Amino acid sequence: MLLAAALILPALALAVWIGLRWRHVTENDAKVLADMVTISSRVDGWVAERAVTDGDPVAKGQELVRIDQRETSLEAEALRARLESLRLESERLVVQLAVTRGSTESDVDAARARHDAAEAAMHAAQAEFERTRLDYDRNKRLVDEKVISAQAWDLARTTNQQTEEKMRQSRAQIAEARANLDDALAKRGDVAVLEKQIEQLGADMAQVRAQIRQKEVELGDREVKSPIAGVVDQKFVEPGEFVIPGQRLVLLHDPKSVWIEVHLKETKLADVRPGQPVEISVDAYPGRSFTGEVERIGNAATNQFALLPSPNPSGNFTKIAQRVPVRVRVDQPGDNPLRPGMMVEVDIDASHR
Repeated sequence: MLLAAALILPALALAVWIGLRWRHVTENDAKVLADMVTISSRVDGWVAERAVTDGDPVAKGQELVRIDQRETSLEAEALRARLESLRLESERLVVQLAVTRGSTESDVDAARARHDAAEAAMHAAQAEFERTRLDYDRNKRLVDEKVISAQAWDLARTTNQQTEEKMRQSRAQIAEARANLDDALAKRGDVAVLEKQIEQLGADMAQVRAQIRQKEVELGDREVKSPIAGVVDQKFVEPGEFVIPGQRLVLLHDPKSVWIEVHLKETKLADVRPGQPVEISVDAYPGRSFTGEVERIGNAATNQFALLPSPNPSGNFTKIAQRVPVRVRVDQPGDNPLRPGMMVEVDIDASHR
């Protein structure tokens, strides 16, 4: 009885273990991956400083490489000086415009008043001239008829000549007043010219401000900063080298954001689902286990991403099970032991649905 129990219990335990492992999917074609960020230069110039080297941790926004900024800084200063000069010129024209507008309107009002006075004087002179002309004509008839004396006739003629002279002076004065009024009205054109000059200066200042912002952007591009918090994997330049736009400067990644890519044979995919737990063993850390879960199953086999396709023109065909990439989210420990490129083995518990 004891012998039978001793034989049955191990066999039962083995059967249970086999039953549990039957739904597990294991694979050793797996490795750790991460988003490798290649930091490139947007401008050309000499590398003035490289603040990091391989293996250095970096914070988000930390300066990695500085490209010589002297020429760009001088250009920005020249543009700021030009902007200040345009601003002062605009202020001067604004003051001149206010003075010109005030004096012009005063001159127009004064010239219009003189013109109106000259017209009134001319009308009065015209009326007086008409009256003395009638007196002159009547006295002329009377002197011809021997009704009045020659002395009275001389007085009437003299009065008529004086009135006629006053009429000519009134016409001259109104002509002068009209010319002054035209000149005063013409000065309004100076106001319009000043307004256009101020408007042009405003456009020039806007253009210079845009150029300054462009130089500030270029200055910012010459201070190459890290877009993420991570670690430097490799540096590609040294201080004193000349770099061009698009040239690689630094390679880095976020050690907290890693995952595992498993290339499963298509024959093993039937029971694999997102969310299933995964046990991970890493060749670099024997005896240490890691955990994760299936995050995503690829939509195409790896052979679809090959650079060189493999057609079969000869007609000979050998069926080969293809591999499908499966992404596994991994729980990265605090000391960040999982590094991109490490080979791992995974055990997916496919019994979970």
